[in-house]
Amino acid sequence: MNAQEWLGVFAILLVVVALFGGLRLYQLMAKPEPEHVRKLFHACGGLFGLPLPWIFDSLVPVLLLGVLITAGFITMRFVGRLRGGVGQVLFAVKRESIGELCYIASMVLLFWFSRGDKLLYTVPLLMLALADTAAALVGEEYGKLQIHASGGPKSVEGAIAFFFTAFFCVHVPVLLWGGTGRAESLLIAVNLSIMVMLAEAAAWWGLDNFIVPLWGYLLLKSQIGMDTAALSSDLVFVLSLCTIMWLWRNRTTLADDTLFGAALWGYVVWSVGGWRWALPPLLQLLTYATITMQVPQYHQLRMFRFPVVLAQIAGSVVWLLVYRESGAQWAFYPFVSCYAANVAIIALVRHKFAAPNLSWFHVLSINVGTGMIVAIPSILMKDGLTGIALLEVSACLVAVLAATAIFYRLQPALSTFPVDGPRWIRQALIVATTSAIALVPLYPFHP
Repeated sequence: MNAQEWLGVFAILLVVVALFGGLRLYQLMAKPEPEHVRKLFHACGGLFGLPLPWIFDSLVPVLLLGVLITAGFITMRFVGRLRGGVGQVLFAVKRESIGELCYIASMVLLFWFSRGDKLLYTVPLLMLALADTAAALVGEEYGKLQIHASGGPKSVEGAIAFFFTAFFCVHVPVLLWGGTGRAESLLIAVNLSIMVMLAEAAAWWGLDNFIVPLWGYLLLKSQIGMDTAALSSDLVFVLSLCTIMWLWRNRTTLADDTLFGAALWGYVVWSVGGWRWALPPLLQLLTYATITMQVPQYHQLRMFRFPVVLAQIAGSVVWLLVYRESGAQWAFYPFVSCYAANVAIIALVRHKFAAPNLSWFHVLSINVGTGMIVAIPSILMKDGLTGIALLEVSACLVAVLAATAIFYRLQPALSTFPVDGPRWIRQALIVATTSAIALVPLYPFHP
């Protein structure tokens, strides 16, 4: 680091200290709501971070700033005198969150990923600083329509405020930066605002401060070069998927943040593999909600939060990445088997709860068949009614049967409808491992 970079680091640290001091003084004199003070810091911190690409050319001083500010946050969190003093700017809000740590980490990563591209750095950081703040403040003041979400109250009104604020955070810079047409910049702004809004609503425990800028960066980078037709198709798909999720919300046990997360994952799958790859997760959602046995007391609670979605998609992420990096078409079949196996296991758990005395053979055969409702149309829509398609269906059947049987054997207290964390971790690991069985007879045909 040269003298100019050291001077820049010192100046920014002074600004951060002054911001804390000013907000603490305002807190003591005006007695505002704790959330208002925290969000003022949130917005000002992001705006003060905007000039970083103009001040620094390398990652080292930004990384040093991140380490020093994070150390300060941790000290304020755990040193009682500081927490009760200037730390009240952040910690007067009575909820568990690591948002301040995620905020700094996301800014450093955003600086690194953007590699000097000021548009790719500025737009996601603006969304974090302004749109996230608008969502929190509007939701707190005017939120009446509550969203069932983990990690704190969220509202439809807050989500709408996020969308409109994010729209201008994207549209104005993209249009003024040059190189992007008016129609394209408009569509990019609408697409990013919707999808980042869904990510913010699905995040919990302060992780939105990490997810919003990085997800915004990835989306902006992928869409900035698209033409009007491609951007329009993205918008139509996202709106269609969100509509399905919203209409289906009262027929599932999934909370709203879980549905938002599922919608985002559907978009990721569709953008990487096309509609054929998006069909298995959509069929899982529709099948589990309509065909498997209902558990009324759990259905009414809409109890399953976003981490459940992570458990459901964990195995398939690997196969989607394989396809994304290599173009290997054979990765589609273990990908399908993950969703079919998840449906079979969900059906198994519900069936054992409703009829605990059924024999293992009866339970396995019925619920593996339920899981194949996801696999069969997915494979046939890709390959048609051919001999190789029948072989692929058979391989998937073996993988689903193996996953369901192993889960049946290893899951304790199956008849009590287990929905704890160990159950979801166990299910995710079993499904991910057994999905590889679908490759055994297929690889020679799909090199």
